[in-house]
Amino acid sequence: MKRILTSIVGALFCLTVACAQGVTEAFTVYNSFRPAVIHLTNGRDIKNPLTNVFLKNASLLFMRGSLAMEADMETIAGVDFDDHKYVKIDKMLCCLLDSVGNNRLYAATVIDFEAYNQMLRNNVNITNFSLFDTMSGDQINYTTVGEDPQEKQQMPLINHFYYLFDGKIVKVHERELSRVLPKNKKRIYKTIISMEDFQWTDKNSLMKLLEAISRDTDEAAE
Repeated sequence: MKRILTSIVGALFCLTVACAQGVTEAFTVYNSFRPAVIHLTNGRDIKNPLTNVFLKNASLLFMRGSLAMEADMETIAGVDFDDHKYVKIDKMLCCLLDSVGNNRLYAATVIDFEAYNQMLRNNVNITNFSLFDTMSGDQINYTTVGEDPQEKQQMPLINHFYYLFDGKIVKVHERELSRVLPKNKKRIYKTIISMEDFQWTDKNSLMKLLEAISRDTDEAAE
């Protein structure tokens, strides 16, 4: 387990991000910790009244007394909140977005620190600020901001998309999908991704693609 130490400091600036897949002013998916059922890799299920998802790395957080703890993701298979279901993929909690029959679209949402740090370097008003760069043992230091909306930092988000396709987890990437698709579905696959409005970062585009490649073999060949 990793102990997470929080410190309240005044925000240094306010950024807008035009190219990000969304922005956030928080370090967790939910504004407050909430109940969830945690599915462990050993088959056990645990109910925890105070849990959350960490946007630093899409890991599970839970409260132990007054401390927020980061779970050992090696032991986590998935987490069910009242409004969303998550499964662990590539050591990240991925949210179930939609499904077509037994095939599903998942996404792990995390803060894009590379883009964020670039914006920090480009902002001349930034002085003496560090985000997730101080690590000592199993402790992680991070910063939160005050309540004044003008003082809140906006951080860019990035989504890592995955399909559960024919019983296998596949990263939603042109090369990866092309490798796993059978020949009879590659034509419709290429047709969809060549459409002008198709975007690899857009949920609706990815669901349109999933619907197309999920059709029965005979239908897909028409």
